[in-house]
Amino acid sequence: MWVRMSSREIALIGMMLGLSLLFDVMPIEMPTVWGMKIDLVAVPIVMVYLLTGFAGGLTAVILLFAGLSVVSSASWLGAMMKSLATLSVIVGFEAARKLTRFDLGNGARQRFLLFAVVAYLAGIAIRIPLMLALNYYVALEIWLGLPREQVIQAVESWTGVPFWVAIGLPNAIQSAIDVFVGLAATIPVLRRVPHLME
Repeated sequence: MWVRMSSREIALIGMMLGLSLLFDVMPIEMPTVWGMKIDLVAVPIVMVYLLTGFAGGLTAVILLFAGLSVVSSASWLGAMMKSLATLSVIVGFEAARKLTRFDLGNGARQRFLLFAVVAYLAGIAIRIPLMLALNYYVALEIWLGLPREQVIQAVESWTGVPFWVAIGLPNAIQSAIDVFVGLAATIPVLRRVPHLME
């Protein structure tokens, strides 16, 4: 079943997608040894979710995959990883919204903090196991050109930490940026233009 979107939602998705792709090609990032970048690419997509809801956020993630497949130096592989990681953040937000019954349009400050923390924790509970599995079974084998049996050893020798820490910690940091910067960027927009939530 398709969800109808208003012209305002379509315009917002287009504008934020353009901003995400701009963030991908701009050198505002911290690369890791194995190819992941800690950056601001997902922040506009998080804003789309917060301003339009789950259907808008999901649409933006799908379009992010298509856009990054074209413009990203990491090709379709990096686009897939970034899109699935961003989807896990959005699912975390959706779980937090349902668990805390928080309404971004008129929520109390204490409930806002609870919403943010639950969204972050729910998101990393999905993201870290997903990224561990995808990196081990798919991405690093292709990206590094190594057989799967050598992936863990290679990452651990480069980083000096266990594989799960090498993958999990940067993803936890990236999720913190996505959640907290996304919320911090959305709140002023809602204060100035409250009708965006209507």
